[in-house]
Amino acid sequence: MNEIIQIIKERRNTKNFVDKDVAKIDIETLLDAAIWAPNHRDTQPWRFVVIDKESSLRDKISEGIISVKELSSGKKQTDEQIESIVKYVQSRPVLIFVFSLIDSNPIITEENYGAVCCAIQNISLAATSMDLAVGWSTGKIAQIQNLTEMFELKEELKVVGVLTIGYPSSQQSKQRIDFNEITSWL
Repeated sequence: MNEIIQIIKERRNTKNFVDKDVAKIDIETLLDAAIWAPNHRDTQPWRFVVIDKESSLRDKISEGIISVKELSSGKKQTDEQIESIVKYVQSRPVLIFVFSLIDSNPIITEENYGAVCCAIQNISLAATSMDLAVGWSTGKIAQIQNLTEMFELKEELKVVGVLTIGYPSSQQSKQRIDFNEITSWL
């Protein structure tokens, strides 16, 4: 089977990672792969914020998740829940917050979002080829209020997701519906 097809089929959205640092050069390689994604009008709409293992921003990220959870549930988080959130954020090898440029034209904004999703797929495929894994979250961590202010970003941006990059602790097998079952040939 063609190598790129094999990598596509081996790629997984990973949640569990071993406690092993990821080299900065590997993160740079992934970001370089990202910026080669297709983008209509050559807007190059992707923006990345890399949070390494030692970043002091991890405390603010934990606080942001706690706030999102409390707002969505209407309840204060327990000490155990807070400890779990902090442990989760602190244990992630590398976090990459991925943003898309917002344009005054909503069509361009949507095109930009699609391009950034392609950039994330490039990261995921490149990571798989490097024996790394990616977890792409659009959950609570991506819903933290005022991320652009927290990261001191000046452009008008929309968060597309937060990527956890690391070495996977396991690899799950996956099945897909045969494309013939969901394809119409006209």
